Amino acid sequence: MTKLERALREATKLPAEVQEKLGDDLLHYIDRYLALREEIAIGVAELDRGETVPAEEVFAKLKTRYGG
Repeated sequence: MTKLERALREATKLPAEVQEKLGDDLLHYIDRYLALREEIAIGVAELDRGETVPAEEVFAKLKTRYGG
C-alpha cells in the first residue's frame, strides 16, 4: 500500500468537511505541481533550441506564478 493510499484510507475516518478541505488542498497541490512540470519541460526545450531568457526574468515569473 502506498502512502497516498494509506492517507486516503485514514481520511475516510475524518468528518466530511475536513475531507472536503483535504481534497481541495490536494487537488490544488497537484494542479500546481503539474503546471510547474509543464513549465520546466517548456524551459528545457527552449534551452535545447538555444533560446535563452535572463535568469532574473525567469525566476521573477516563477515566483509570481507559484509563490516563493
